[in-house]
Amino acid sequence: MAKRLEFSLYQDSIIDTLQLRNYRWQYLTQKKDTIIFKLERKVENLVVIQDNDESQIQELNLTIKRQHKQIKRGKLERWFFGGGLLLLTGIIIAQ
Repeated sequence: MAKRLEFSLYQDSIIDTLQLRNYRWQYLTQKKDTIIFKLERKVENLVVIQDNDESQIQELNLTIKRQHKQIKRGKLERWFFGGGLLLLTGIIIAQ
């Protein structure tokens, strides 16, 4: 009888130990899944940020191209204005 009682207590302790391990395993699995989900969200957010940065860079490059065109056009206009002014001054002096 004592052996059966002792064996029963031993089995109960094994069951308790296995239940505790099972609970810990489930908890760790759930925590791992949560961490994976959060990391996937971070990756998605970083991809969106990278896309936004690339589009901003493209827009800035277009703005720079437009400004270079305006600068070149301004230089050309100044050359025409200066040449016209020089020609007009020459005509006025010649008369």
